[in-house]
Amino acid sequence: MELGRKLIIGKTYFKNRIVMPPMGTGLASVNGEVTEQMIKYYEKRAQGGAGAIIVEIACVDDPTGRASLTQLCIDKPRYIAGLKELSEVIKSYDCRAFIQLHHAGRQTNLAVTGGRKPVAPSPIPCKFMRTEPAELDREGIERIKRKFVTAAVYAAKAGFDGVELHAAHGYLLSQFLSPYTNKREDEYGGSLAGRTKIVSDIIKDIKRIVPELLVSVRFNIADFVPGGLEVEEGIEIAKVLEKAGADILNVSCGIYESGQTSIETASFSEGWRMKMVKKVKENTGVLVLGGGNIRDPHMADCFVKEGYADLIWVGRGMLADPFWAHKALRGQKENIRPCISCNTCINSINNGLHIRCAVNPQTGREARFEKNVKLNGIKVLVVGGGPAGMKTAVNLKQAGCQVILLEKEEKLGGRLNIASKPPHKDKINRLVCYLEQKILNAGVEVRFNTEYSESIKKEINPDVIIWAAGAEEFLPYIPGLNTIDYVSMEEVLSEKVTIKGEKVLIIGGGSSGCELADYLAEYDNEVIIVEKDKELARGLENMTRLELLLRLKRKKVKMVKNSEIEVIDGDKAVLKSGERIEGVSRVIFACGYKPGNIIENEVDELLKIYVIGDAKKPRDIASALYEADFLVYDLYSYVNKENWE
Repeated sequence: MELGRKLIIGKTYFKNRIVMPPMGTGLASVNGEVTEQMIKYYEKRAQGGAGAIIVEIACVDDPTGRASLTQLCIDKPRYIAGLKELSEVIKSYDCRAFIQLHHAGRQTNLAVTGGRKPVAPSPIPCKFMRTEPAELDREGIERIKRKFVTAAVYAAKAGFDGVELHAAHGYLLSQFLSPYTNKREDEYGGSLAGRTKIVSDIIKDIKRIVPELLVSVRFNIADFVPGGLEVEEGIEIAKVLEKAGADILNVSCGIYESGQTSIETASFSEGWRMKMVKKVKENTGVLVLGGGNIRDPHMADCFVKEGYADLIWVGRGMLADPFWAHKALRGQKENIRPCISCNTCINSINNGLHIRCAVNPQTGREARFEKNVKLNGIKVLVVGGGPAGMKTAVNLKQAGCQVILLEKEEKLGGRLNIASKPPHKDKINRLVCYLEQKILNAGVEVRFNTEYSESIKKEINPDVIIWAAGAEEFLPYIPGLNTIDYVSMEEVLSEKVTIKGEKVLIIGGGSSGCELADYLAEYDNEVIIVEKDKELARGLENMTRLELLLRLKRKKVKMVKNSEIEVIDGDKAVLKSGERIEGVSRVIFACGYKPGNIIENEVDELLKIYVIGDAKKPRDIASALYEADFLVYDLYSYVNKENWE
């Protein structure tokens, strides 16, 4: 594979062309220091075979330049020791270590900056953050330049092979580059030469003071906002950065105000940015790094082979599977735990929490899952072949248990099989296939079309029962419901019921109800959602939620919030507000779930009974898989009577 070819930049050797890009983790201390959690997180990705890792955004000017409360910092000598520990662990796996130097500029708020006013090239507030920044004067600009250069010196002292200047995504250096945010009339504004001056000066000063340090620049080739950078000017910026001495150009796009263009939702096609990346490659002689929503190793390899880029970054793919690089280079695509583009990772960070991944519960919790436990000789019966049951069965089998999995249907996956049906949710199928492959590889005995019964329990005689039988749809009582055809969401998404060209009333506007509306609107249905809450799709990651609601609006789905159905009378639904919805041909319930029948704990001879996943409490994929991963540790502790005193 071209991805596996080595690369030498100056005196620095890269064992392959796969790069883990900088992604905020929230794992730094509140003082901006490296933590043991952070070291374990990056060590796992270095073990996983990446040729280089660019450590997440490190603030060069605390607190004014911070973007989050738990952001890594690199603006004082006291951070060097911890950063040295981090670079050492990355490099010990023959992986090059870079660190991204960052200043938030206007894309922050007073809660993060400790009440200090953010700074920017021009006093224009970000429409997303809504905090008015102070305009930098020349003295302030010189100070910022020194901050970036000093941070690069600290990075070199900490043992990093290179630094990356964050001049993308609408942060401070990006704000200088873009005519959308830079309205200055001095030497740092106006023309392209003026707007690129601060970044060019920083590159030149770093190269002069620490010439052995490689310099990458992450920059926007397009902002995707009116009046912002367009591709043609982005190419010209690339030429300026090359001339200034950049060793690598990391081509990106989008700012906070253009939302999903910098952090894609599931609706974006794989590798969609790479045509823009190729334009930079064709117009410069410097090494080009590209990526964005790339999941398939073959696609990544083709982008290198066909000259789109010299290196490919894989971000969320490595959150889902730290060993993405090793598996990709060994042709083990089917064994890569797939990212499903749910943006649980981004949602965690945006809420001020440590990074999490829905499909990989160990992301951000690496230290907690370090122990390699053995449970040899224990016989386990797992009831339910959804995500919680499948992953638990695999984990226990790998720990040495004898495992039998019962699934009442003819295939595994549980509700993942219907969750994958709405538009842009098909990536969930990849997770089902991955878990099926893990079941097969582990050698778990699976009995399909088999429900739990007392006779099966007696036959198997397990030491442990894992009850992962899922939840049941909640169907509320509504007077007059028997006067109209009604079905459940699952009946529709499982395609047991086909609805086309009808006027459909969906009761329940949570994420499932809204996704169901998105699905039904594709089949020439007139769709109305009634939701008792004041918000639709509450709890869904914000970017995904906003995109979903915009799609529903474009598809002319009627959305009624803060309301409930009082009575149904044939083809009429009367709301408690008095509003009437007439001409309805079908009612569909999307009112959530309730725990199903749970096994009674009367079998005293069993060692242990666990209830996990939706059977415990209806939630999400992340919760199901976390419980599955942690259960093996809980059982080990129980068996060995650890910490009982």
